Amino acid sequence: MKLVINTLVIIFVTQVFSQNLFPEGIVQQNNNPTSDYTLINDYKNLEFDKKNSKISFDFVEEDTPGTIGGLDFRIDFNPNDPENAFLKGTAEVKTIDTDNFLRDGHLMWEKFFYKKKYPKISFTSKQVASFEANTFKVIGDLTIKGQQKEVIITFVLNNKQFVGKTTIYTSDYGVNIHDEREKNKLNIKFHFPILN
Repeated sequence: MKLVINTLVIIFVTQVFSQNLFPEGIVQQNNNPTSDYTLINDYKNLEFDKKNSKISFDFVEEDTPGTIGGLDFRIDFNPNDPENAFLKGTAEVKTIDTDNFLRDGHLMWEKFFYKKKYPKISFTSKQVASFEANTFKVIGDLTIKGQQKEVIITFVLNNKQFVGKTTIYTSDYGVNIHDEREKNKLNIKFHFPILN
């Protein structure tokens, strides 16, 4: 009789614990291979051609075009999933090229980009949103000469290229080419060729 009672107690306790610790809904959810999380992870990001990527700019007041190189970047981007995109990268100040040796040398001085103390310019995205067909707004922090400001870069996905444009004023970052802010306007363009 004692053995029968003990057996019934064990069966009862086992059933109670299995119902509380492993409810039917949770077991089914964990065994579901098509959960939302899995679908997001299955998205395939675009692959970019780092070797042929470039950043160009135009200093409007002086009608001076140029480039900056030494790019080191990471782009996680799928046009079907822009909200989970991420862009981060740096460029080397010493590579600034305006096709004028003396001017480029002056830009390295403390008064301007101060290459010795701030050798890199950096950008990190905070949010990416789809704007129009094949157009995306990337909001992030741009850091030049140790000063960080939020910027919006408009990217267009077209012809195997991911091309972005933004405008800044260098004086906002302590790079005062001219005394008046408006005369320090710089248009920047990003060129990222797509491999796949």
